Amino acid sequence: MARATVQDVARTAGVSVGTVSRVLNGSPAVSAASKEKVTGAIRELNYRPLASARDLRRDRTMRILALARNLNSPVISEAFRGFGDAAAQAGYVSLIAPTSGDLEREQQLVDMLRNGSVDGAILFSPAMADAEVEALAQQLSVVQVCEIVDSEAAFGVSIDDRQAAFDITRHLIETGGRRLAMIGNRLARSGRLREEGFRAAAAQAGVSPRHLLFAEGEFDFHAGRRLAKELLQLDPLPDAVFCGSDTVAAGCVREIADAGLRVPEDIAVAGFDDSIQAEMCVPELTTIRQPAYEMGRVAFEALFARMTEPGEHRRGRTFLPHELVVRGSTKG
Repeated sequence: MARATVQDVARTAGVSVGTVSRVLNGSPAVSAASKEKVTGAIRELNYRPLASARDLRRDRTMRILALARNLNSPVISEAFRGFGDAAAQAGYVSLIAPTSGDLEREQQLVDMLRNGSVDGAILFSPAMADAEVEALAQQLSVVQVCEIVDSEAAFGVSIDDRQAAFDITRHLIETGGRRLAMIGNRLARSGRLREEGFRAAAAQAGVSPRHLLFAEGEFDFHAGRRLAKELLQLDPLPDAVFCGSDTVAAGCVREIADAGLRVPEDIAVAGFDDSIQAEMCVPELTTIRQPAYEMGRVAFEALFARMTEPGEHRRGRTFLPHELVVRGSTKG
């Protein structure tokens, strides 16, 4: 029988991993009821930490490094919040470090993990190559969130970007879209997966490849306006546009309106992420909702296991469920 892990204790007790950690560390910030649940689960599962909680704390910095290219993405910001909240509940401090995609800067920060200045690292869209992430994760405590490289050693949590894009493209087709366009970003792994989903949904519906358009740019408002302007020069016009983010979709909607056209009557527009921009846009955006906060929380639990029980860490990836949110920017 496999040895019980801290996650098993948390599930059995019906509490968070952070609460289990606080009980193991002797923290007074735990209610008597929660402590009783945890200690009962420990006895029931015969849970045995690899070292005493006191020794674990003494041997650790209680700091975690969080790396991201930037903090502009609403999804990454919300995932950071989920990760940071879970880390704080377990007594850890999160050191957030934007890298702007600078590989040298990223390597300097990762050296903090190699030399023991931090106990673990969470990676959002790293600039390093897949093989480097794999090698790092084989030796040290690392997890990935949102943008996940192909690595068996490094656990990652995200949504299924390909399936999510398939779902929203199918919605555009089912509500009358026949000349489909996508505004995406092939530099991002998620962007490439979303393009795959877009094309797969179109193929399944029998939409001719000659009726598919693709415009590429950054995931920002100005790129959305610029690329939408390019699409509006075409004859015939697209009748539905899938954008790789809500921010891009907001720019697209603005450009369509400035051209004297209506959304969705003339051109339907869909976004991705269900960020605040989706509800601020007029009309409000149909989009894909990502459970960003939960992704951050799940990532911390996996990282906590790697830091405290090296032989029990999770590998591969976990997809959390996404949701198609239909609003006024599409028909139906």
